[in-house]
Amino acid sequence: MADERDDRKAQAYIDDALGRFLRISDKVERTRYAWAYLRGLRRMGDDDLCRQLNIRVTPVPTAPTDLNLADAEHYMYARFLASSTGDPASKSLVYGYELMKVVRYVSGREKDLRTDPRFPVLPPSADAVAWGAAGVDDGLQDYRESHGGKTGKMGSALEANRSFANGQYKNAYIPY
Repeated sequence: MADERDDRKAQAYIDDALGRFLRISDKVERTRYAWAYLRGLRRMGDDDLCRQLNIRVTPVPTAPTDLNLADAEHYMYARFLASSTGDPASKSLVYGYELMKVVRYVSGREKDLRTDPRFPVLPPSADAVAWGAAGVDDGLQDYRESHGGKTGKMGSALEANRSFANGQYKNAYIPY
């Protein structure tokens, strides 16, 4: 695991990912590609979303346990979700996921959160929450900029995340 978190390193991952897709003019789509790239990087290039989007990632053996890369991925997914839905309550997903991680870790069931058995779920962290919350803030700004200052429908981020969560976290997600 990366020895310690460094906000500059997490930001460098974010900047690099967004910079790779500058040719995509739509901010939501660029953010989706950047998130897919970071997700693929953490999975050492073996990721269905990367294959679907035709994104190639060079495997880095330490990527699955790199805390800064994990923070960058949390940021980018939260930004993608908020920028695509405009849901003012998007942060509830960031906090809810971290709470779920705490509960699973305390009960010794953190492996239930794995989306792929080959890759670990990193321990709960206030830093990861802060990066996710920052992603939501930036995503909501992206949404407002493209929708005349308006926000989206309350709860739309939860709905957008539902199919992803049901498919990825079969043992952890509790649908309402």
